[in-house]
Amino acid sequence: MTRRVAAVLALAVAVPLMLIVTGSARAATPEPPLRNADYFAFADHVAAALESSWSPKQGIYTTGARSIDTIANAAMLTVFATAAAYGHAGPARDDARARLLARRLTDAPPWYTAPRPPRYDKMFHTPGWTSNMDGPYVDMDKSIDPKVAEGLQIAYRTRDVLGLDAETVRRIREEIHAVSHVDFFRYPKVRLNQINWNSELYAYDWLVNGDAELLKRDYRRHVDAFTRGFKRPQIAGGAPNVGPSYRFTYQSNAPLSHPRNVDSAEYANMTLHFLYWYRTALQAGMIPLSREDRRLLRGWVQRDLYGYWTHAGFMNWDTGWSYERWMKGKAWAYAQQGLIAIAASPSFTRHKAESAYAKYLFDRGLKLYEHLGRQRPGRSWRPSAQLFGIGRQGAPATKMFWARMAANAARAVSAGLGGLDAKRPPPFYAYDADIGRVAVSTPRYSTAILAVNRGKVPYGGLDLARLYDADGDPISGTGGRPPSAFGVTVRSRGGRRLLATQTGLHHDPRRPAVVLTRSPRGRVGHQRRLATQPDAGPFGRLSTRGVRSTDGLRAVSRYTFRETSIDGHWTIAGPRLRSSRVTLGLPLSGRRGTIRAVRDDGRTRRVRSGGGYVSLRGIRAFELRGPHGGYRVGLGRDLRGAAHTLSARWQRVNPRGGPTLQLVLRAPRRGRLEIRARIVPIAAGAPDAADVAPEPTPTPLPEPSPSPAP
Repeated sequence: MTRRVAAVLALAVAVPLMLIVTGSARAATPEPPLRNADYFAFADHVAAALESSWSPKQGIYTTGARSIDTIANAAMLTVFATAAAYGHAGPARDDARARLLARRLTDAPPWYTAPRPPRYDKMFHTPGWTSNMDGPYVDMDKSIDPKVAEGLQIAYRTRDVLGLDAETVRRIREEIHAVSHVDFFRYPKVRLNQINWNSELYAYDWLVNGDAELLKRDYRRHVDAFTRGFKRPQIAGGAPNVGPSYRFTYQSNAPLSHPRNVDSAEYANMTLHFLYWYRTALQAGMIPLSREDRRLLRGWVQRDLYGYWTHAGFMNWDTGWSYERWMKGKAWAYAQQGLIAIAASPSFTRHKAESAYAKYLFDRGLKLYEHLGRQRPGRSWRPSAQLFGIGRQGAPATKMFWARMAANAARAVSAGLGGLDAKRPPPFYAYDADIGRVAVSTPRYSTAILAVNRGKVPYGGLDLARLYDADGDPISGTGGRPPSAFGVTVRSRGGRRLLATQTGLHHDPRRPAVVLTRSPRGRVGHQRRLATQPDAGPFGRLSTRGVRSTDGLRAVSRYTFRETSIDGHWTIAGPRLRSSRVTLGLPLSGRRGTIRAVRDDGRTRRVRSGGGYVSLRGIRAFELRGPHGGYRVGLGRDLRGAAHTLSARWQRVNPRGGPTLQLVLRAPRRGRLEIRARIVPIAAGAPDAADVAPEPTPTPLPEPSPSPAP
């Protein structure tokens, strides 16, 4: 790589870049920290998997859907050009193909200069890039232009290595300049509050053409408006850009109570990526942000990191977009750019270690991608974009998912992540009082409670919405509704459901549906708006409490989270309880999962679907095992009743759900029932309960007292 190329590349990153030549591809992605060689090895595997999609005749990767060909080919150009810049040798390096893609991406189509589209297109702008690389016009989108410009600008800055011809070089410069200056992307124009797309284009125009105007003026104005939008809506009749806890608002042109504004983990991280360009803007001459703006952005970053990610590198994913975005691989891939921005932007983290945490989570995400691929027999490194079987994502979306993940590995190299430290975070949480959401992740498991789903999120309630293990595998399922869900259900003698703790509220309650009774901030029943120290971060012990009442019944769900276990405590009371049937549901992922009862003497008995009831007398625990792990449930001694297993029931929200253990409990005559259980996730391959020494039967746990406020 020439000195000129290296000097220009260094302008766009937060730390100096290093030239690393990789050797042969590794067999598997290692544990963090990943280095440049590891990122390129990951990209090698993805590039090899996509080789069959290359069309020599067309000179492009064909995904099978013309509407995503442009963005997929731009991602592969990013991979090839980055590999060339760093002297990599492997499938992720193909200079001839990079030259061809650069030429094709600057040609028409996808380059479009006509004054109007052939039909109405709400995101049309001219000039710009269309979603298709051949045939007639399909459409435009605000996310296409920045990603095409990304690949082209890396190719331009590596032009000497790639051997780009003069005509392609000219086109790259002219087209990036033209698109970045088109009215559609100029301040104050923005799609809702997603200023990341505009910011990327401004940066690429400066890096390629040396024009600093957009970074100095438009970027700064966009960021100012974005942070003003934290405190008050920027659109008449709309919502602030974040809620009181810094949770992201997607539909900023609608009230905060809009169903889509319940949350949006994917769009929050896509938008956060604009922070990556802050240092570049300063280098271009932009005036720094105010102290107050930086305070607000640090709070947002803190809430994003701890509220939207897990130790496995996957999102702690709730979204008001429901099935339209949830569990789509391509959305997860885009969201990873938020972690890259946090890792490469230490000036926007409240604590020094958080950048190292972000790199760790990003690196683990690449390993999880590989892990998901290995779960498909004969398809190593080829996971489906239809994550955990949810939704309908075909081959085209899967290919785009792969290309985006390979591009993320290349972006990590350009961002300098290969030279940064990675640190495994301690257990962490985030709390959003207004929607009753508590997100928890530890090195052993991840989970969340979402009390308010506004009828949009297909699950929710006072109990665990899901339970994932350390590797990112669902061990209780990806979600669910009673009876195949965590929580207590009360039915009349005739079978009518009277109360279920795991039902989400369609409207925001006046008081928080879930409160923190113990946290690093003490007891939290009312959230401070845009606090300097948000209710998000590491914890040692965290406790929650939620209440659900109906005519004649009142249920309280309590949880205490520790690094390796979760204590559940349910109290049901009311005069109707004595004539009702109470069940506690404990779901398992995997249709071939098994459930075993563990007796006090250590002997086990399988609890089969349709196999009748097993008395709880003499039972100290149950063990639920699926294909990728499971969990043990220790019971208190005072429970009376029986257990049985519900067979696996297909649910759209949980298509790979397995059997559910139901504890059918006898209500005492005094009209009050207490249930205590300790949930301990176990890894795949861990010894069976019969192979380990018996543990003491869990005794009732005292109600945790709030820790003093720091």
